[in-house]
Amino acid sequence: MNNTAQPPDQTVREQALDPAGSFIVQAPAGSGKTDLLIKRYLRLLATVERPEAILAITFTRKAAAEMRQRVLDALRQADEPADSENEKRLRELAQTACERDREQNWQLTDNPARLRIQTIDAFNAELTRQLPLLAGFGAQPQITETPVELYEEAVRQTLEMLESGERWSASIAALLNHLDNDWHKTHALLTAMLPKREQWLTQITASTDRAYAEQALANEIMHQLEQLRLCVPETAADDIVALAGFAADNLEADASAIAGCRDLAALPAASVDALPQWRGLAELLLTRDGGWRKKLNKNQGLPPEAKDQKARIEQLLLDLAAAEDFRRRLHAVRELPEPRFGDRQWQLLEALAELLPLAVAQLKVVFGAHGKVDFAEMAARALQALGDADNPTDLGLRLDYRISHILVDEFQDTSVIQNELLKLLTAGWQRGDGRTLFLVGDPMQSIYRFRAAEVGLFLETAAHGLGDIPLVPLQLGTNFRSTGGIVDWVNQCFQQVLPQRPDIASGAVPYAPSAVWHAGDGRAVSVYPQFSNDTVAEAQQVLDIINEPMPAGATTAVLVQTRNHLAGLVPLLRQQGIRYRAMEIERLGHQPVVLDLLALTQALVHPADRISWLSLLRAPWCGLTRQDLHALAARQPEATGPELINADDTLLIHDGRQRLQRVREVLNTAIADRRRQTLRNTVESTWYALGGPACVHAAAALDDAAAFFRLLESMEDGGDLLNGAALVRELERLFAPPDPEVGEDVLQIMTVHKAKGLEFDRVIIPGLGRRPRHDDPQLLLWQIRQREEHADLLIAPLTAAGAERDRVYRFIQTLDRERGEYERGRLLYVACTRARRELHLLGHTTVKEKDDGSYELRAPQSGSALSLLWPQLAASYENALADYHGEDDAGHTDAQASVYTPTRLRADWSVPPLAAPVALPTPLTEAADAALPIEFSWAGETARVIGIVVHRLLQRIARDGAGAWPQPRIDQLNPTIQALLIQQGLPEERRAAAVDQVRQALQTTLNDTRGHWILDNSHEQADSELALTRFNNGRLESVVIDRTFVDKDGMRWIIDYKTGSHTGGSPEAFLDQERERYQPQLERYAEFMYALDQRPVKLGLYFPLMAGWRECNGLYQST
Repeated sequence: MNNTAQPPDQTVREQALDPAGSFIVQAPAGSGKTDLLIKRYLRLLATVERPEAILAITFTRKAAAEMRQRVLDALRQADEPADSENEKRLRELAQTACERDREQNWQLTDNPARLRIQTIDAFNAELTRQLPLLAGFGAQPQITETPVELYEEAVRQTLEMLESGERWSASIAALLNHLDNDWHKTHALLTAMLPKREQWLTQITASTDRAYAEQALANEIMHQLEQLRLCVPETAADDIVALAGFAADNLEADASAIAGCRDLAALPAASVDALPQWRGLAELLLTRDGGWRKKLNKNQGLPPEAKDQKARIEQLLLDLAAAEDFRRRLHAVRELPEPRFGDRQWQLLEALAELLPLAVAQLKVVFGAHGKVDFAEMAARALQALGDADNPTDLGLRLDYRISHILVDEFQDTSVIQNELLKLLTAGWQRGDGRTLFLVGDPMQSIYRFRAAEVGLFLETAAHGLGDIPLVPLQLGTNFRSTGGIVDWVNQCFQQVLPQRPDIASGAVPYAPSAVWHAGDGRAVSVYPQFSNDTVAEAQQVLDIINEPMPAGATTAVLVQTRNHLAGLVPLLRQQGIRYRAMEIERLGHQPVVLDLLALTQALVHPADRISWLSLLRAPWCGLTRQDLHALAARQPEATGPELINADDTLLIHDGRQRLQRVREVLNTAIADRRRQTLRNTVESTWYALGGPACVHAAAALDDAAAFFRLLESMEDGGDLLNGAALVRELERLFAPPDPEVGEDVLQIMTVHKAKGLEFDRVIIPGLGRRPRHDDPQLLLWQIRQREEHADLLIAPLTAAGAERDRVYRFIQTLDRERGEYERGRLLYVACTRARRELHLLGHTTVKEKDDGSYELRAPQSGSALSLLWPQLAASYENALADYHGEDDAGHTDAQASVYTPTRLRADWSVPPLAAPVALPTPLTEAADAALPIEFSWAGETARVIGIVVHRLLQRIARDGAGAWPQPRIDQLNPTIQALLIQQGLPEERRAAAVDQVRQALQTTLNDTRGHWILDNSHEQADSELALTRFNNGRLESVVIDRTFVDKDGMRWIIDYKTGSHTGGSPEAFLDQERERYQPQLERYAEFMYALDQRPVKLGLYFPLMAGWRECNGLYQST
């Protein structure tokens, strides 16, 4: 496509830029959604009095940072030449915005904090900070991303009220009795309810109105029957009615459900009273398993003499074979319950309606005690701070005055509570007052139901607007990402994968086709059939695809639905030496170095934990054989760990004795010094002394160890581990950081959820034939079913232990599975549309060997992604079946028979000695050590010392001002640098190179404009190496901030120096990775500073050796 052409939906794109209009835009994958958002933002900038009048909301910090950066880039490049019509339009809008910027003297490129582009969570936190008392907080709490311990504490305190004598004691007793007095199960089920409390809390009181709850159930049954009626093929309706009536007349009233169709004159109505007739039709047309019947007999009301009717109905069944939606919904009728609750279930529901709000109230108490909240609580308190539509608070009125335009990205992922927030923000808006709402997203990409996203809200808003704000629905339709072959395949395939009709209640979203922009050439979509669940063979096929040549600079990604789909691939990639970048794929707790560190920690904390002690003796730093371990353990079956390592070792072989003697001294020292330092320091220093770093051979493993030590430090108090189980749980929750030595241009491995918003030249999707695991039973099932005029709450408690499954509970489970099936189709759409040039699909089904030795293809597992794609891919599998000759396991013997050879240090290994004594540290050195930057711990002793010296000299330069340090003065620093290096104990043979590196860091910084700005001594409230301490949750916490000051616009800056450097790969990718890595550390600094000086805070990383700079998202931006 040439650069002067316009896409076919250009008129729609221009309409979306109308600054006086409010719109909801459906933007399919690759349609330029972000580009449209940026253009509208620029267009609005040219119309407002203050940039803060525009509020842009996203759902991730990455998306907010990208949008802010793209707006700033557009403003900075406004006068540059354009290469295409699209860029030309962007430049025009940017130029108009720049003119407004100059008129109003905003200076946005120098004051980017005035661009209100933020996540919805950051906006909620901002609201509660402005009115903390009204929000119910008082002091601003910390948002925790790991609130499970707080949930567990709240539930434990709730259940402990069993014998309190209060009115809720009976409700607690009723729940325990319902669950067979299983305390642990009750605790777990209640804990699982609290993360989702915003979904049911406002509804739970309404559920105690039995008439309301049963009417909501009746409404859903009628809705299901309405959907079923819509699926009945028009050409078959009359025959279905006539033949059902005939069959019913030939059956006794109680002989079969078909008898309910007697006197049927038309299709049954969509009413509860018509349920028996619909069940009769299901019995007539379907087998017990839900397939179409092939033959009917007297048991279905077709006696032998009724030959004409039998022939007619058999022809009807042949005609219905393609009516898959009708078959599925007709079979589901059998599961529809009567719209009534059993008395026992209702009594439990009443008990839960009293007990669950009590648990939520107890959770608020726990939040207050710990000074922490989760994201759901912050969102709820933000709503509280705004008031309601009829009685807004002062904050609500002020925001109503200040905000003129709201833009929301990824609107398909909003939850009910987030939707309410938007309604409150726009409640005072009037038609024609110049304020606008712009919502953009793609319901076909709504894949975050586990985060309470309600795609039905997008459908409802597109149809009826948001609150009182009417919205014009717009549809983008051009795919700028993928080549024509992929776009055409996706158009053809997903017309069948996604539902045919939209449905607000179930979240059914039909497919919207896209137009081709890039014609492309070569193969686009490739399918690799397999006929058994052979993960080894599938992994080898993926490897073969990865090794196929691609143009220089092309990107490849392996996308999976769940992480366990990589079980065969990741070990194969490592075995073949193929570097890859895994994004939140490998659990931190599964990494070998972390498993060894966990064993070391548990052994030092619990001397009687023999399993941990034997594990650390087996670890690479010691490496005892199994025979040696058995000799130690069997001889003293009751001995503690310290007793084991100090016992008689004569039974060990010579190599084992030598190994044990080496680690014994280190471990005995660690035990003796256990209470003299923090637990982190004990474990870390012991790991060093044992030779832990020498046991790993990749920087990624050192990063894993660093992550473990940071986690351990956060979970100790006074040298004690607060909760060992919580440590293990956090290790299971956290992911190992990506390999720091791998850039963005190598193979990427991630889940489809993580890949949303990204694109790659080649996309490989394995594991399509595997079925996702079923969700665990929940204490309470609920569904909020969005209707056009209202919402119904469907709710049912878990069936009592030992009782028959409740039909209402089972029905809501069925509805939930249907929503899950629709989302799996959307997840597959997201995966396939990440591809620019090539899409590779791998999945298995099974075959059945027939008597003649040939094979018959079986359908894929129900619920698998392949089952959704089967109408499109079945022909490829049929063609491949012709060359299939049965299973052949011979090809896997090498992989299966690989012998495990443990990695371990030599028996005589020792820690390398220091070449020179270390002088006593100065106060400054102590301060620097107290806040030792992360990279110092892992880049080696020389790099650590260089970092300390560079920090000290930058502090001195900042005190004098960068202008006072010309090049000659830097040249005279060699003796000073030498002295500082000696003071830090650096060996003589390393000093010359270290002096050069320190000078390079100083010269690079002083020759850099930004470095000059950072070291400028004219800034207000400037300080370097600023040590701060606070009292938090009963503990003292300290940080040292490398550089901080207030700029001329009143913005507080916190800057952290990183003296690491990067060789090989992309420097920009390295800097981006470092920003992501150190963001939490900088945010912690911001918390400290904000407590002293409540200014807006901006955060930055500066790399003296590279003149590198990365600005991070500040926690406390100005409004």
